[in-house]
Amino acid sequence: MNTAHTGSDRGVSAAAKQVITYWAGRPGRAVIFDFNGTLSDDEPLLLRLYTEMFRERLGWALTPQYYYDHLAGLSDREIIGAVVAEVGGDRDLTEQLLAERGTRYRQMAGRDSPIRDSTVEAVTSLAAAGLPMGIVTGAQRLDVELVLSNSPLAGLFQVIVTEEDVANGKPDPAGFRLAAELMDRRPDAILVFEDSLPGLRAARAAGMACIGVEGTHSAEELMAETDATVGSIGPELFADLDAIEAGTT
Repeated sequence: MNTAHTGSDRGVSAAAKQVITYWAGRPGRAVIFDFNGTLSDDEPLLLRLYTEMFRERLGWALTPQYYYDHLAGLSDREIIGAVVAEVGGDRDLTEQLLAERGTRYRQMAGRDSPIRDSTVEAVTSLAAAGLPMGIVTGAQRLDVELVLSNSPLAGLFQVIVTEEDVANGKPDPAGFRLAAELMDRRPDAILVFEDSLPGLRAARAAGMACIGVEGTHSAEELMAETDATVGSIGPELFADLDAIEAGTT
């Protein structure tokens, strides 16, 4: 497991360029980003939040290894539900901790934007080119809206699918399928950026091209579920394309 981004200075791999070039040639193309750990560089924040909350409220010790191996990429509800079940709690406790988790996250993430400047630059360039963009995440809607409102990316996403919108989180593809439907785009014309193994499995099951973003998992771990990885999201991913214009259906 690798919990640190390798960064954009290492360039874009040939495999990532191939995926992006193939996607750029599709009519009606669009982009979907996962949120935690992908669009928002906040997996370390989430690990600290869950570690503190589970210790204080449940007397349960969460290790980084357990979090990244078993919980990262699941929805907030699924993460909390799994740990509550481990300690013998019930559904009411899950709901209480889910609400508390949202409050804690908004307090922590509200201090400084966890979205990298390079990510902002990449997303704003795609928006300027007229590409539809969406977010599919297991996070709570209030969390996503707060982080976006404190960044230059507010208002740039046509669709935001959160844990409240689907019955089952990733690796179930329902969230990605819903986003494609709401964006009126074919799944095979959508490029997904994801940092987690469940997220990559969900995107592939939905029939979408996907690129793994290193950090939550190493490149080697991600390559088990995708054809290409990048160290982080930045404008260099699209530097070889003369122009990225919105495709037609």
